[in-house]
Amino acid sequence: MDAAVRALDLNDRRMAIGPDEGLALRVVKVAEECGEASAALIGLRGQNPRKSRGSEQELIDELLDVALSALVAAASTTGDWAARFTAHVEARTARLIAAVGERHPGE
Repeated sequence: MDAAVRALDLNDRRMAIGPDEGLALRVVKVAEECGEASAALIGLRGQNPRKSRGSEQELIDELLDVALSALVAAASTTGDWAARFTAHVEARTARLIAAVGERHPGE
């Protein structure tokens, strides 16, 4: 992840893009990838008759692109992104497990 951030930082400097704009563009990239994941799901379900059906692999690839873009954006804001990501996943997972446990006693 750090190598990706360094490469993007270098590209931003070459393109005369400042740090604030560079971060904004990385966040916009996450939104772009979300759109592509949505399109892949529509394709997988055959909801666009003008196009051929997509595959599950295409959907998975797009979802992973969303995750990667989000992690690159997060890593662009802090050097300790990995520790923060781990703590975030643990906290959100615990919250999900607690919520599911509360709603479905006995399962």
